[in-house]
Amino acid sequence: MKRRHAVIGLGRLARALIPALRQAGEEVVVGRRSPGPGELMPAEAAQQADWVWLTVPDDQIAATAAALSWRADQLALHCSGATPLSALAPAPVAAGFHPLTLLAGDAGLAGVHVGIEADAAHRPALQALAQAFGLVPLVLPSPMSAQARAGYHAAANLAASGVLAVLAEAEALWDSAGLTRSDALPALAPLTRGALDTALARGLAGAVSGPIARGDTGVLARHLGALAAAGLADDLLLALGRRQLALAQHTGRLDAAQITALQALLASP
Repeated sequence: MKRRHAVIGLGRLARALIPALRQAGEEVVVGRRSPGPGELMPAEAAQQADWVWLTVPDDQIAATAAALSWRADQLALHCSGATPLSALAPAPVAAGFHPLTLLAGDAGLAGVHVGIEADAAHRPALQALAQAFGLVPLVLPSPMSAQARAGYHAAANLAASGVLAVLAEAEALWDSAGLTRSDALPALAPLTRGALDTALARGLAGAVSGPIARGDTGVLARHLGALAAAGLADDLLLALGRRQLALAQHTGRLDAAQITALQALLASP
Protein backbone atom coordinates (compact mmCIF):
# COMPACT_ATOMS: atom_id res chain seq x y z
CA MET A 1 0.00 0.00 0.00
CA LYS A 2 1.42 3.35 -1.07
CA ARG A 3 1.20 6.13 1.52
CA ARG A 4 1.87 9.84 1.49
CA HIS A 5 4.32 10.99 4.13
CA ALA A 6 4.91 14.43 5.59
CA VAL A 7 8.35 14.95 7.11
CA ILE A 8 8.25 17.92 9.47
CA GLY A 9 11.73 19.35 10.05
CA LEU A 10 14.86 18.92 7.98
CA GLY A 11 17.72 17.89 10.25
CA ARG A 12 20.21 15.07 9.71
CA LEU A 13 17.66 12.33 10.36
CA ALA A 14 15.17 13.82 7.91
CA ARG A 15 17.87 14.15 5.25
CA ALA A 16 18.40 10.38 5.49
CA LEU A 17 14.71 9.51 5.91
CA ILE A 18 13.35 11.45 2.92
CA PRO A 19 15.47 9.76 0.20
CA ALA A 20 14.91 6.37 1.86
CA LEU A 21 11.14 6.87 1.71
CA ARG A 22 11.30 7.95 -1.92
CA GLN A 23 13.55 5.04 -2.89
CA ALA A 24 11.00 2.72 -1.25
CA GLY A 25 8.35 4.12 -3.62
CA GLU A 26 6.60 6.32 -1.05
CA GLU A 27 5.35 9.86 -1.68
CA VAL A 28 6.92 12.56 0.52
CA VAL A 29 6.14 16.19 1.25
CA VAL A 30 8.44 18.28 3.45
CA GLY A 31 7.16 20.75 6.02
CA ARG A 32 9.32 23.51 7.51
CA ARG A 33 8.69 26.77 9.31
CA SER A 34 10.75 28.48 6.59
CA PRO A 35 9.98 26.33 3.54
CA GLY A 36 12.32 26.22 0.61
CA PRO A 37 11.46 25.48 -3.03
CA GLY A 38 9.01 22.58 -3.25
CA GLU A 39 8.45 22.57 0.52
CA LEU A 40 5.39 23.51 2.57
CA MET A 41 4.56 24.98 5.94
CA PRO A 42 4.27 22.20 8.57
CA ALA A 43 0.46 22.41 8.92
CA GLU A 44 -0.07 22.25 5.16
CA ALA A 45 2.31 19.33 4.73
CA ALA A 46 0.66 17.40 7.56
CA GLN A 47 -2.80 17.86 6.08
CA GLN A 48 -1.66 16.19 2.84
CA ALA A 49 -0.20 13.11 4.51
CA ASP A 50 -1.24 9.70 5.81
CA TRP A 51 1.83 9.39 8.03
CA VAL A 52 3.35 12.47 9.65
CA TRP A 53 6.98 12.23 10.78
CA LEU A 54 8.07 14.79 13.38
CA THR A 55 11.84 14.91 12.89
CA VAL A 56 12.30 18.04 14.98
CA PRO A 57 14.58 18.19 18.08
CA ASP A 58 13.30 16.21 21.08
CA ASP A 59 12.26 19.27 23.06
CA GLN A 60 10.11 20.46 20.14
CA ILE A 61 8.20 17.22 19.46
CA ALA A 62 5.31 17.80 21.88
CA ALA A 63 4.80 21.44 20.86
CA THR A 64 4.93 20.57 17.16
CA ALA A 65 2.39 17.77 17.61
CA ALA A 66 0.10 20.10 19.57
CA ALA A 67 0.29 22.76 16.85
CA LEU A 68 -0.98 20.47 14.06
CA SER A 69 -4.59 19.65 13.18
CA TRP A 70 -4.94 15.90 13.05
CA ARG A 71 -7.35 13.69 11.14
CA ALA A 72 -8.60 10.42 12.61
CA ASP A 73 -6.92 8.37 9.88
CA GLN A 74 -3.40 9.75 10.38
CA LEU A 75 -0.38 8.19 12.09
CA ALA A 76 2.11 10.43 13.89
CA LEU A 77 5.70 9.25 14.21
CA HIS A 78 8.87 10.48 15.82
CA CYS A 79 12.39 9.14 15.46
CA SER A 80 13.60 9.92 18.97
CA GLY A 81 15.13 7.30 21.21
CA ALA A 82 14.53 9.13 24.48
CA THR A 83 11.10 10.75 24.02
CA PRO A 84 8.03 8.69 24.99
CA LEU A 85 5.11 8.48 22.57
CA SER A 86 3.04 10.54 25.00
CA ALA A 87 4.68 13.57 23.34
CA LEU A 88 2.51 12.75 20.32
CA ALA A 89 -0.69 12.63 22.40
CA PRO A 90 -2.59 15.19 20.25
CA ALA A 91 -2.42 12.75 17.31
CA PRO A 92 -5.01 9.96 16.99
CA VAL A 93 -2.33 7.23 16.77
CA ALA A 94 1.40 7.43 17.49
CA ALA A 95 4.46 5.31 16.74
CA GLY A 96 8.21 5.50 17.22
CA PHE A 97 10.84 4.68 14.59
CA HIS A 98 14.34 5.14 16.04
CA PRO A 99 17.34 4.14 13.88
CA LEU A 100 20.24 3.04 16.08
CA THR A 101 22.92 4.81 14.10
CA LEU A 102 25.02 7.95 14.13
CA LEU A 103 23.99 10.09 11.18
CA ALA A 104 27.33 11.76 10.61
CA GLY A 105 28.31 13.05 7.20
CA ASP A 106 26.47 11.23 4.42
CA ALA A 107 25.71 8.12 6.48
CA GLY A 108 22.48 6.45 5.40
CA LEU A 109 20.07 4.18 7.22
CA ALA A 110 20.79 0.81 5.61
CA GLY A 111 22.19 -2.05 7.66
CA VAL A 112 21.35 -0.89 11.18
CA HIS A 113 18.66 -1.79 13.70
CA VAL A 114 15.64 0.45 14.13
CA GLY A 115 13.59 0.49 17.32
CA ILE A 116 9.88 0.36 16.44
CA GLU A 117 7.20 1.14 19.02
CA ALA A 118 3.73 0.80 17.56
CA ASP A 119 0.33 -0.75 18.13
CA ALA A 120 -0.50 -4.10 16.57
CA ALA A 121 -2.36 -2.46 13.70
CA HIS A 122 0.60 -0.39 12.48
CA ARG A 123 3.56 -2.53 13.51
CA PRO A 124 3.59 -4.79 10.40
CA ALA A 125 3.61 -1.81 8.02
CA LEU A 126 6.44 -0.15 9.94
CA GLN A 127 8.45 -3.37 9.97
CA ALA A 128 7.93 -3.75 6.24
CA LEU A 129 9.03 -0.16 5.67
CA ALA A 130 12.14 -0.73 7.78
CA GLN A 131 13.02 -3.76 5.69
CA ALA A 132 12.47 -1.75 2.50
CA PHE A 133 15.03 0.74 3.86
CA GLY A 134 17.50 -2.11 4.50
CA LEU A 135 17.08 -1.74 8.28
CA VAL A 136 16.71 -4.53 10.83
CA PRO A 137 13.40 -4.07 12.70
CA LEU A 138 13.71 -4.17 16.50
CA VAL A 139 10.33 -4.43 18.22
CA LEU A 140 10.13 -2.24 21.33
CA PRO A 141 7.54 -2.75 24.09
CA SER A 142 4.27 -0.96 23.40
CA PRO A 143 3.39 1.05 25.34
CA MET A 144 6.93 1.87 26.46
CA SER A 145 7.19 3.87 29.68
CA ALA A 146 9.21 7.07 29.92
CA GLN A 147 11.63 5.26 32.27
CA ALA A 148 12.07 2.38 29.82
CA ARG A 149 12.65 4.85 26.99
CA ALA A 150 15.31 6.61 29.05
CA GLY A 151 17.05 3.31 29.79
CA TYR A 152 16.94 2.24 26.15
CA HIS A 153 18.37 5.58 25.03
CA ALA A 154 21.03 5.60 27.76
CA ALA A 155 22.17 2.17 26.54
CA ALA A 156 22.46 3.50 23.00
CA ASN A 157 24.36 6.58 24.16
CA LEU A 158 26.80 4.49 26.22
CA ALA A 159 27.48 2.32 23.18
CA ALA A 160 28.17 5.42 21.08
CA SER A 161 29.59 8.46 22.87
CA GLY A 162 30.45 6.45 25.97
CA VAL A 163 33.22 4.78 24.00
CA LEU A 164 34.62 8.22 23.17
CA ALA A 165 35.04 9.01 26.87
CA VAL A 166 37.08 5.82 27.29
CA LEU A 167 39.22 6.69 24.26
CA ALA A 168 39.78 10.20 25.62
CA GLU A 169 41.14 8.68 28.83
CA ALA A 170 43.34 6.35 26.79
CA GLU A 171 44.59 9.32 24.77
CA ALA A 172 45.52 11.18 27.96
CA LEU A 173 47.49 8.17 29.23
CA TRP A 174 49.19 7.83 25.85
CA ASP A 175 50.24 11.47 26.06
CA SER A 176 51.51 11.04 29.62
CA ALA A 177 53.74 8.21 28.43
CA GLY A 178 55.60 10.68 26.21
CA LEU A 179 54.01 9.53 22.96
CA THR A 180 52.67 11.85 20.27
CA ARG A 181 49.07 12.58 21.18
CA SER A 182 47.92 12.81 17.57
CA ASP A 183 49.04 9.20 17.03
CA ALA A 184 46.84 7.88 19.85
CA LEU A 185 43.48 7.54 18.14
CA PRO A 186 44.76 6.01 14.88
CA ALA A 187 46.83 3.53 16.88
CA LEU A 188 44.18 2.65 19.47
CA ALA A 189 41.01 2.60 17.36
CA PRO A 190 41.84 -0.78 15.75
CA LEU A 191 41.90 -2.25 19.27
CA THR A 192 38.41 -0.89 19.86
CA ARG A 193 37.18 -2.30 16.57
CA GLY A 194 38.85 -5.63 17.33
CA ALA A 195 37.16 -5.85 20.72
CA LEU A 196 33.77 -5.16 19.14
CA ASP A 197 34.32 -7.72 16.39
CA THR A 198 35.35 -10.32 18.97
CA ALA A 199 32.33 -9.50 21.15
CA LEU A 200 29.99 -10.00 18.20
CA ALA A 201 31.61 -13.38 17.50
CA ARG A 202 32.07 -14.63 21.09
CA GLY A 203 29.83 -12.50 23.27
CA LEU A 204 30.91 -9.77 25.68
CA ALA A 205 32.41 -12.10 28.27
CA GLY A 206 34.36 -14.00 25.65
CA ALA A 207 35.91 -10.79 24.34
CA VAL A 208 37.43 -9.57 27.65
CA SER A 209 41.20 -9.45 27.38
CA GLY A 210 44.16 -7.90 29.17
CA PRO A 211 45.29 -8.16 32.80
CA ILE A 212 41.80 -8.62 34.25
CA ALA A 213 41.02 -11.54 31.94
CA ARG A 214 44.36 -13.10 32.98
CA GLY A 215 44.09 -12.29 36.68
CA ASP A 216 47.32 -10.29 36.43
CA THR A 217 47.17 -7.96 39.44
CA GLY A 218 50.78 -6.86 38.95
CA VAL A 219 50.10 -5.31 35.54
CA LEU A 220 46.82 -3.81 36.75
CA ALA A 221 48.62 -2.21 39.71
CA ARG A 222 51.11 -0.65 37.29
CA HIS A 223 48.22 0.73 35.23
CA LEU A 224 46.85 2.41 38.35
CA GLY A 225 50.32 3.73 39.13
CA ALA A 226 50.57 5.23 35.64
CA LEU A 227 47.30 7.09 36.20
CA ALA A 228 48.58 8.50 39.48
CA ALA A 229 51.88 9.54 37.91
CA ALA A 230 49.99 11.32 35.12
CA GLY A 231 47.83 13.17 37.63
CA LEU A 232 44.69 11.47 36.29
CA ALA A 233 41.81 10.26 38.44
CA ASP A 234 41.47 6.48 38.72
CA ASP A 235 37.67 6.43 38.99
CA LEU A 236 37.02 5.49 35.36
CA LEU A 237 39.62 2.72 35.23
CA LEU A 238 38.38 1.26 38.53
CA ALA A 239 34.74 1.35 37.47
CA LEU A 240 35.50 -0.20 34.09
CA GLY A 241 37.77 -2.76 35.74
CA ARG A 242 35.03 -3.92 38.10
CA ARG A 243 32.65 -4.40 35.21
CA GLN A 244 35.29 -6.23 33.16
CA LEU A 245 35.90 -8.50 36.13
CA ALA A 246 32.19 -9.32 36.35
CA LEU A 247 32.29 -10.31 32.67
CA ALA A 248 35.53 -12.27 33.06
CA GLN A 249 34.06 -14.29 35.93
CA HIS A 250 31.46 -15.71 33.55
CA THR A 251 34.19 -17.36 31.47
CA GLY A 252 35.44 -19.51 34.34
CA ARG A 253 39.07 -18.67 33.53
CA LEU A 254 39.77 -17.03 36.91
CA ASP A 255 40.10 -18.95 40.14
CA ALA A 256 38.78 -17.74 43.50
CA ALA A 257 42.16 -16.35 44.62
CA GLN A 258 42.58 -14.32 41.42
CA ILE A 259 39.07 -12.93 41.72
CA THR A 260 39.61 -11.91 45.34
CA ALA A 261 42.91 -10.20 44.54
CA LEU A 262 41.42 -8.30 41.61
CA GLN A 263 38.40 -7.23 43.66
CA ALA A 264 40.69 -5.85 46.36
CA LEU A 265 42.77 -3.89 43.84
CA LEU A 266 39.69 -2.54 42.07
CA ALA A 267 37.83 -1.52 45.22
CA SER A 268 36.95 2.16 45.44
CA PRO A 269 39.36 4.13 47.68
